[in-house]
Amino acid sequence: MSSLPPDTRLLLIDDHQIYLDGLTLTLGSLCEGVQLDHARNAAEAMQSVREHPYDLILLDLQLPDSSGLALMQKLRAADAMVPIAILTASNSPSDLETALQMGAAGFISKTTDGKTLLDAVTQLLYGAQIVIGDATMAVDRQSNAREVGITPRQLEILDLLAEGLPNKVICQRLSLSEDTVKTHLKALFASLNSHNRTECVSHARKLGLVSF
Repeated sequence: MSSLPPDTRLLLIDDHQIYLDGLTLTLGSLCEGVQLDHARNAAEAMQSVREHPYDLILLDLQLPDSSGLALMQKLRAADAMVPIAILTASNSPSDLETALQMGAAGFISKTTDGKTLLDAVTQLLYGAQIVIGDATMAVDRQSNAREVGITPRQLEILDLLAEGLPNKVICQRLSLSEDTVKTHLKALFASLNSHNRTECVSHARKLGLVSF
């Protein structure tokens, strides 16, 4: 179990009870005493946020009485401080880009395995932004990268950059010289209209170019 506070409380919003039950089972080991509330539609979700403060909300994109993105706007209006992550079966880069532009703290594929999901939720609770797509989204990612002039090698460097790794470690991971890495970074900054590493990764996430 993680070192998260024992009063950590999450709201899980999904209209499939079987999935909610499985998600609850997975996240039950998040930390000691974690509270996991369920909402199966937008009305229940809004009622829950009026009654309880949450540390994180996990939200499906498709609900019976609202789109997830429309609900996210209402939830943010009700409590602008609580992070909201999309947990979805969608593999659409446009859904990813729209969600992040609207302020989502994360975008996670429902195909994600339990351990990866636990790690992602923990990072979200510590304030990180998390993007985890499925295999289909990875193909779309490469296509999107080509459209903005980013090569497969530069995409590899971008992933390592998103991990926060320094140039020397990137060189070791990819068996490249430091000059070559610097050249690729310069090209990435230009392609993503960025002036530094943080800005580069932020722009890449909004375009669905970072796989985590």
